[in-house]
Amino acid sequence: MKNAARSLAFALPLASLATAPHPVSAAPSFTPRDALERLFDVEGKTPYAAPYDGTLHFSALDSKYDSGHGHGYRNELKIAGKLRRSAAQTREHFAARVTPQLPDGAKTIVAQYHVEGLDTIVKVYVQDTADRQGLDGNGDNGVFDILVRMLGTDGKEATTALGTVRSGQPFDLDIRFAGGDARVAVVGPDGVRREGHTRIKPDERAIYFKFGDYLQALDPDTGKHTISSAQWDRYYAAKRITAEHVAFANTVFEREGDQP
Repeated sequence: MKNAARSLAFALPLASLATAPHPVSAAPSFTPRDALERLFDVEGKTPYAAPYDGTLHFSALDSKYDSGHGHGYRNELKIAGKLRRSAAQTREHFAARVTPQLPDGAKTIVAQYHVEGLDTIVKVYVQDTADRQGLDGNGDNGVFDILVRMLGTDGKEATTALGTVRSGQPFDLDIRFAGGDARVAVVGPDGVRREGHTRIKPDERAIYFKFGDYLQALDPDTGKHTISSAQWDRYYAAKRITAEHVAFANTVFEREGDQP
């Protein structure tokens, strides 16, 4: 391990992670592929553009990666097990311009913080499903709500609406996690910056960041979550979800402390 006091040389400054008014649209550089490969494991097909220019292409349907306990196929990068830390020890920043190419009625998670086990504490959704907490809130109309769901110190999950996009429209995503303080900001096609913020309930378990395309699916008969990939296939077919992908451009990931 290198000096725990230094940050990655290629990354943006980490000073005042929790409070710095950092424009989410500003992305003057990107994290090199070799640095991402040292930090992240791949779930599904490799997403790196060739030649790599800071862009990653994810497709859950192309990958059909089944973790065995998920709620749909996924194609993601996740922090490697040996590099995970507790929430109190984690200070990280992620930024990218995200372009979802999704059919009407689709719902995916493009970024999340996961706790060791099955718990999640931060989830960023892009969804064209009925949800009164979205700015649009309607399903199957081609308008995708961007929502973040965060677990607060009270152990309850709160939802913040961060904008809307249509398939093929990009939005700027900025996520900062600083010792239990989580902030997620989005600048969408309307140019408005919207932000969600919470303090995470203290927990000694390790957490880890993931991003990509986690395409949600339900049991088509009951409308409930299921871990059956056969039921996912039926759900996607019923919803006419036959092709989709999510691209991340100008991708930046940085963290404080030991680097691999």
